Amino acid sequence: MGLRVAARLGCRGVTISAAQAGTRPRELDRSERRGLIAELKRLELHCDSIDLFIPPEHFTTADTMDRAIHAVRDALDLGSDLGAGVLFLRLPPEAFDAPPSEATQALIEYANSSRVRLADVGLRGRALQALEKGAPISIGIGIDTASWLADGRDPLEGLILHGGLVAGVRMVGLDETGSRVPPTSHARIDVDAWRQAFEINAHGVSSVIDARGWREPVDGVAQALHAWRD
Repeated sequence: MGLRVAARLGCRGVTISAAQAGTRPRELDRSERRGLIAELKRLELHCDSIDLFIPPEHFTTADTMDRAIHAVRDALDLGSDLGAGVLFLRLPPEAFDAPPSEATQALIEYANSSRVRLADVGLRGRALQALEKGAPISIGIGIDTASWLADGRDPLEGLILHGGLVAGVRMVGLDETGSRVPPTSHARIDVDAWRQAFEINAHGVSSVIDARGWREPVDGVAQALHAWRD
């Protein structure tokens, strides 16, 4: 259903959730994955990225760490099968401490052997500084524009400043109440400036319209696409 809606709206790429019933990696065997790929092709869509938003603390808690690491491994495998370029997730701040934790080292090894790059949407502070100092290219910055705006940071400046470290951008506006809304000029997103920045600074960066939490997601995506293409 979601793929047909995306095609009807004129989207070219889609993001598949690896944590949603029906598209979890363990629920999709090889035959079902081939069927999903065929459906994407039929609708003239491609899988741009994978979402796997599990609690960051699951990567540091003994009871959940192995399961979280294996979930990332399986999501990377699904993304590779579907032709995705990026896996969006949220890692704990201590993931970039030196030396790397057991979980971080495992994630790096899995990502290094995959065609899919990890994009951490929670990076800030010393974790961001650690990445800038030479963390592996398999882990990149995931810019969630609404989160950056809420923190008082300019997400467009982040895209331009961090350049090749940025693996993906999740386009979301922020209204006066602090709610996540479609990314338009009325929601603190300068669409023209973002379009120009992507043309110049963001070759190969995954760009996602993140409609999670919107009151009217279908209408909101249509509105965002219209603003971008206008």
